[in-house]
Amino acid sequence: MRKPYLGEDLIFLISQPRSGSTLLQRVLYGHPEIQTSAETWLMLHPLYASKPHRLTAEYDAKNALKGVNDFLANYTSGPGIYDDAIREWAQVIYGDALRCSGKKYFLDKTPRYFFIIPDLYRLFPKAKFIFLIRNPLAVLSSLLSTYVKEEWTVLSYFRHDLLLAPGLMLEGIDLMGEDAITVRYEEFVSEPGRNTESLCNRLGVPFHMEMLDYSRTEQPRGDLNDPVGVHLHSRPSTASLEKWKRLADSPQASHFAEGYLNLLGRNVVESLGYDFDELRSAISGAGGKNEAGNLFPLHLALKPKDEWNYREWMTAERYKKIRAKGRPRGELSAIKQGFLRGMRLLKHQLDKGAAVQ
Repeated sequence: MRKPYLGEDLIFLISQPRSGSTLLQRVLYGHPEIQTSAETWLMLHPLYASKPHRLTAEYDAKNALKGVNDFLANYTSGPGIYDDAIREWAQVIYGDALRCSGKKYFLDKTPRYFFIIPDLYRLFPKAKFIFLIRNPLAVLSSLLSTYVKEEWTVLSYFRHDLLLAPGLMLEGIDLMGEDAITVRYEEFVSEPGRNTESLCNRLGVPFHMEMLDYSRTEQPRGDLNDPVGVHLHSRPSTASLEKWKRLADSPQASHFAEGYLNLLGRNVVESLGYDFDELRSAISGAGGKNEAGNLFPLHLALKPKDEWNYREWMTAERYKKIRAKGRPRGELSAIKQGFLRGMRLLKHQLDKGAAVQ
């Protein structure tokens, strides 16, 4: 009987987005035994298919899950065969990528694997797991400057990356114990040679100084690559280490930063290895309270627009109108828009009630 595939040739790199994972990936890609690509997201689909209430699909994912579970329970040796099937599937796909490249290990850098860390560890206990940790305010600052760019509602797309990822990664590190390989971004870019050599030792591959100059290697192919930062340099650089402190220069950014720290909480921030009070002190002062309505609320930026209630919609509309027209005209315009929206909602409810009758 063939031994089950346990991920002996896999390296998973897990992080929050904008944590420097593309930089670390490019350095590791310079190793002659390591193949990689842009974010694969490969393992999310097969694993989410077995999770209740986590996957949606046109064919009705809830009934699909029930059907699969009924089949496994009644006609197979048990639910564990599903895990075996995923392992076989993964071996075929990752194995083909390695055969095409002639390399020994495949590095899968997919930040949102933080959702499935225990599943990956259960399926692939022989794989290597790298957890890349970065100052959460630096992550927020990078998201704001790279993707959000004052379109505050875009932040809702990253709400799980900001709010859930740190805690889930800490749980994953605790689960794996000595098997977890933790890399801190700030230490990595400050001493790239020493930290890359240490990382190679943990991965069981020889260190090559040439890895640090990633201009020698091609960019991993695929659309899901870092659109900005990694292309500014050819080797790890400390240039971005202090950029997050610019959050204090903007009342809106400072407001977001203070709110984000509070949502994460002292325990998570300090478990990540950062001083909660020092971070708060560095960005406090410019934001303050939002009593005048001049700042977009963080809770609203993190909440998808289609989940807003009427009051939340009015808050966002008021902010937008005041910003575009100034306070007096903006206030009046927001009130007008709110009245019209309220009337449309009322008409919709009346029409709905009439249709039921």
